[in-house]
Amino acid sequence: MYKKAIVAPEYDKFQIGKYLKEVFGYSSRSLRNTEIYINGKRVKNYSKKVRKLNRILIKEKDKTTGIKPMDIPIKVAYEDDNLLVIDKEPYIIVHPTEKKVDYTLANGVVNYFLKTTGKIMVPRFYNRLDMNTSGLIIVVKNAYAQNFLQKNNNIKKFYLAITKGIIKGNEFLVEIPIGKVGDDLRRVELSPENGGKKAKTKVKVLKRNEKKNITLIEAELLTGRTHQIRAHLSLIGHPLFGDELYGGGDERASRQMLHSYKCQIPLINQEKIQTIEINLPSDMKKILKI
Repeated sequence: MYKKAIVAPEYDKFQIGKYLKEVFGYSSRSLRNTEIYINGKRVKNYSKKVRKLNRILIKEKDKTTGIKPMDIPIKVAYEDDNLLVIDKEPYIIVHPTEKKVDYTLANGVVNYFLKTTGKIMVPRFYNRLDMNTSGLIIVVKNAYAQNFLQKNNNIKKFYLAITKGIIKGNEFLVEIPIGKVGDDLRRVELSPENGGKKAKTKVKVLKRNEKKNITLIEAELLTGRTHQIRAHLSLIGHPLFGDELYGGGDERASRQMLHSYKCQIPLINQEKIQTIEINLPSDMKKILKI
């Protein structure tokens, strides 16, 4: 991947390393994976100074991955030169683990990149979802885009969820620090002194069904802790419908009713926010109609 730029006057006499970090958002680590050219000449010393109107060419070296490409269906919700946003089905793990090395979403993404670009590319997941959670997952195609998003850190993520019980209040903030105790998979309320991490979830009630004793909500993640929505809703007494781990198990649901349905992403080097939104999956629609 190539990027080109003309040095603006305000960056005259900047060191090339500092220039690349401030203008393009590269980190010291990601710069190791680039080749830099000033006016057509390769530069290896990042302390070299640029001059105004210099022509800069950045070449990102192709990185390979040990993840095997596998023909797993990938449902694309959005794609451009820097991003791939996938509509993930439930019941699939995002990334290989010690116990599950194949048939993950990552295997499917590597295969998708191979088919569309002819290259084996690293699947850089900006966010992840639990195996049984469905919805939008953001994959970043290159180190520059990854650093840009991490530096700006203003992606907004929204979920639709069905909870057990009738939630009182229309909009509120759940702000409970959570953490893991021992080998327990669950996240519980845990003080910062005991290793708990700050966690904030904004909850908006969309629909209540007194007869079915369920509530449909929108949850916006203001922090990104593991199991955050699942743990927070359980802690306020309304676990997700079907979530056996957090006390919401129900024979009518084979998974927790949680779906990442919308995200808002700042496009790379553009003053534009891309909103991506998808529909509820069929199993959640079915629960709402029971």
